[in-house]
Amino acid sequence: MLAGQVLFLLGAVALSGLSPVNGAVSLTVDGLKATIKNDYLELNFNSQATISTVNVQGTNLAASGVKTFYLDWNSNGQGVFSPSSIHIVEQTSSRVHFYWLQENIDNVFSIQLHYVMEDDISGIYSYAKYINDKSYTVSLGETRMVYRFNAAILTQGTNQVRSGTTPTTVDLNQCTTVQDSTWEYPNGTYYSKYDYAAYIRQINYQGVYGNGFGAFVVSPSREYHGGGPLKQDLTVHQECLVANYFVSGHFGTPEVTAEPGWTHIYGPFLLYFPTGNDGSIVSAVENQVAAEQAKWPYSFVNDDEYPYYRGQVSGTVSGQKSATVVLWDSTGEEFDQQQLGYLYAAETDSKGYYAISNVRPGSYRIAAYPTAGLGSDSLDESTVTVTAGGREHVALTLTEPSNIIWSLGEANRLSSEFKYSDQPRNYQWEWVPPTENTFVVGSSNPKEDWYYAQSQTGSWYIKYQDAPDGNSRTLRVAIAASSKSHLQVLVNGHRVGDNYYDNDHAIYRSAMQSGQYTSNVFTVTNAQVVDGENTIEFHISIGQIMYDTISLQRG
Repeated sequence: MLAGQVLFLLGAVALSGLSPVNGAVSLTVDGLKATIKNDYLELNFNSQATISTVNVQGTNLAASGVKTFYLDWNSNGQGVFSPSSIHIVEQTSSRVHFYWLQENIDNVFSIQLHYVMEDDISGIYSYAKYINDKSYTVSLGETRMVYRFNAAILTQGTNQVRSGTTPTTVDLNQCTTVQDSTWEYPNGTYYSKYDYAAYIRQINYQGVYGNGFGAFVVSPSREYHGGGPLKQDLTVHQECLVANYFVSGHFGTPEVTAEPGWTHIYGPFLLYFPTGNDGSIVSAVENQVAAEQAKWPYSFVNDDEYPYYRGQVSGTVSGQKSATVVLWDSTGEEFDQQQLGYLYAAETDSKGYYAISNVRPGSYRIAAYPTAGLGSDSLDESTVTVTAGGREHVALTLTEPSNIIWSLGEANRLSSEFKYSDQPRNYQWEWVPPTENTFVVGSSNPKEDWYYAQSQTGSWYIKYQDAPDGNSRTLRVAIAASSKSHLQVLVNGHRVGDNYYDNDHAIYRSAMQSGQYTSNVFTVTNAQVVDGENTIEFHISIGQIMYDTISLQRG
């Protein structure tokens, strides 16, 4: 139980908060309804903890006629947050902290949905605490917060790496649906809600803006999200919607299955409402990101699940010029499939040094993988215990294969060196790569002659010069993404690989560089090598494949 809280049950007498004078924050509670405001912002919540109005300078930015500010999940059907009580944690003239509580629902997590408003910002902080207080495991496949705003006012969307006009329902009604939330316009171009997906640990904000107003989710930390360093998810899409996905399987991560006693805090993050012209709004958001990162971790949470005093893990990664370091505390899960705990990631600098600050105390697995070179199967791992105020040092080493005959791409778990991989996400690219393709080592160019994805059934070939020398060959084929695919690898007609891959949903949802990663190492015998031109065939009978790097090593 949180310290200093006051409980208001359904049917309680309405309570008025402090008067909003001199910039003070005020809260009014009426049963399960609540109104909170400061000098910049007023939010009116109904009894389901959703919003009726978001007033900024007298303008209501909330979408009308639809739910907004709602928390939901998917587990054998759609579930929607259903609170039974309101709790006030803190109420002063400078800060108000309260939450709704959902509990006592079979096969569903108990959830606290928190809001915190301070007197000096045009915004409100939020986080959700999930608790398995059952005597059995509880699962969900997806859970998120969804914010719908007035599409007539906030016409532009951004996720920090991409910006543009968000289509309305009227726009999309003129289009033809081609697949899940993907439409073809009359002019032959496409729009999909997946166009604005992003690598969530590489962005700190997503939102909508226009006509003098903005509405953004600002995330100073992504420690609470499931998935690894390359986790992708939806951010903004049609009809002025902003989403913060806590858990999803959109690009291959699994559902949450939590044992009794499990708890997790998703957030906190800031819902920020700047004003001004478009350029000044984006600048204000970027400045606010820096301000929130300086405050992290927040002092207002006051929960054992969210420690304020934290530690640092730093060290070096040798053997490779650049690497990603991953630190995660759900030690029974692999980092790119983790959902139960908290995860941090950092890139090494030019000297191989990395540092991860504000790490929650606890026991962690730590791993490094290359983001350069050809060691697609190289991974070093250790363990570390983090204490409040502690500074831990972990050195890791990655191996780089030698005696490379030829290679395509770099080992970074991305298809970023291949054709079209640098294009904005869009459904059109899936159909551009050819069914048959030949790459000739020594004359072909990876950026022009090898594509970001083998997205249609057929065969791609690599031709190269070699000769038997008494040594076997090691063929590394690193898969950056796969969509329920069957890949056969043949060297001079000899099958050396015959693999089936799971569906990470990435390629047909407009991912351009990755989904879920798989490292393959195949052996080519000396007898399978011919003198002169050799041919490797990559044959897909079903599904789609995205390659990270392919290399052939002598020995």
